[in-house]
Amino acid sequence: MAHTQGADGVLATLAQGLQRDADEFTPAATPAAHRELPGRQRGAALSSVAQAPTAGAAAVILDCGTSRHDGFTHVLWISPSAESILGSHVAERLGDAVGGIDGVERWTWEGLDRLHVRAPGMDWDHLVEAARAAVTALARG
Repeated sequence: MAHTQGADGVLATLAQGLQRDADEFTPAATPAAHRELPGRQRGAALSSVAQAPTAGAAAVILDCGTSRHDGFTHVLWISPSAESILGSHVAERLGDAVGGIDGVERWTWEGLDRLHVRAPGMDWDHLVEAARAAVTALARG
């Protein structure tokens, strides 16, 4: 693709290149066109999403995934409302409680909502279950 000299020329050439065949990627303009898509039903996504619990350990430890931090195997997603659910004096000990689970070798926080854990050989479901049990025990004191 040849372009005109200067910053304005390069930007104009880029814009023309982006416009070419853009209509292939434009969403359908009419609501009727959306209804014609196979398997699409209005509000289907909302009805299939599990609602997050509002109380208890499941409301504090939301989910688990694979950590992207070097040396860590899992990351627990902690609710931003953990402090209001547990109280600040309990929430600040959350890392220590999860760190005390058998199989957990170490842990570190990333922000306020991601607790990275090194627990080799432990599957996600087991870690979430054990972390929720640790939160319950911690809350009971």
